[in-house]
Amino acid sequence: MIIKCILLALSASIDALALGITYGIKKTKMSKLGNLIIFITLFCLSGVSIFIGHYISILFSPFVSALLGSSLLIFLGFYNILKEKDNNTNFDTDGSNYIDAKEALVLGLAVAIDASCVSLGSGMIGIGSLFLPFLMAIFHTFFVNCGNLVASNITRRFTIPSKLLSNISGVILIFIGLIRLLS
Repeated sequence: MIIKCILLALSASIDALALGITYGIKKTKMSKLGNLIIFITLFCLSGVSIFIGHYISILFSPFVSALLGSSLLIFLGFYNILKEKDNNTNFDTDGSNYIDAKEALVLGLAVAIDASCVSLGSGMIGIGSLFLPFLMAIFHTFFVNCGNLVASNITRRFTIPSKLLSNISGVILIFIGLIRLLS
């Protein structure tokens, strides 16, 4: 279960690396308060989503719950692989090259939506506790800051295509959904 939580948290958070790289290239910095706001927002919304997923699983038989939750993860996996990346990921609305608390809240809500969908599906198939949203928040915060640091300190020649990150995330979600569906 711990390995599944780690894989789910990684798959829900890996796009944050591309976001961090984008901000690093633009020389946009994240405040400590901004990091905390994103962490709390992601943790809370993911936790609520797991709870809702668990509640949905109570309403249905274990088979139907596993089928719905696995299908949701598989769908999200294919969605991550097939979606077009929106290049307008600039939450620095005032152009200050610094993500303040208000901008971090909007950014936190935006990134929590994707993580919440993964959490909902995970809750429906019985994966997760407070450990999963905690890991998602940790990994997301780490990846945003790591991507920012990498891009800030290394030339523009060193970039990771965001499409590759989406594909990795998608494959992990499909893999977990299929394993749960077949077990």
